[in-house]
Amino acid sequence: MQPPQQPQPGPYQPQPGPPLHGQHFAPPQQFAPQQQFAPQQQFAPQQQFASQQQFHQQQVPPQAPGLVAPLGPPQRVPGAVHVSSLVVLGLVLVGAAVFGGYEVAFYGGNKFQVIMWFLPAIIAMLAMMFIWQATVWSVRSDGWVLEGAGLLGRQGIDLTRLTAVASTANARATQLVLRDDVAQLTVDAKALHKAGPAVVDAVGRAVWAGQEQGRYVVPRGAAAVWGMPTRPDATANGRAGSTPRVLASLGLLLIGTVIGVVLALN
Repeated sequence: MQPPQQPQPGPYQPQPGPPLHGQHFAPPQQFAPQQQFAPQQQFAPQQQFASQQQFHQQQVPPQAPGLVAPLGPPQRVPGAVHVSSLVVLGLVLVGAAVFGGYEVAFYGGNKFQVIMWFLPAIIAMLAMMFIWQATVWSVRSDGWVLEGAGLLGRQGIDLTRLTAVASTANARATQLVLRDDVAQLTVDAKALHKAGPAVVDAVGRAVWAGQEQGRYVVPRGAAAVWGMPTRPDATANGRAGSTPRVLASLGLLLIGTVIGVVLALN
């Protein structure tokens, strides 16, 4: 009786890379090949069942703990949907700002009333920024794809094709901006850690591999999420592209407010 064959390895094989946050970084090491299984005891034919004889053919390679089943190609937001959403939100932002400016100039009011009159404009501006930056929550990964839920549905990127890594930081949080050759995702570092150590490790290995292959230089802010060493030419946060978008949103808010004030005074 031949011993049962070993299950074929799954398609996902993590590559050596940076460790999790808080651990000392060590260069990737080569792992010793696994020893061939050798049964210690031969079983009599009458002890073997048909289901046991066929089990090795039906066995599915286990998924790495903390990672989901293969997701397939990354889900993308169609370009037309993305552009039309930004246009609609921009018009809503201007219209809400006109309303707020008109109410403040015509009726006045205390601080609470001013906030309430501008609340629709503030909500529209935040929604516009979330869509513009492709901000996602509830992230998950299968080792190849990172995806999360955004305002336009689930969307993801291919971790094996990263083309840029950047970060933005404030006193409370660090945002990671990851781009592949098609789209980008903005993920809060806390949300990434909430997804589990396996997801943090998979994204960190992909980020490290892209730098090793010369596709980009990981900025210091992003490297700090995994505690990986930085190159001498690394910038503080890289080019996240958020500043021009914030200024554009504030510009629309200001234009709408001025129009509302002028209408109220006339």
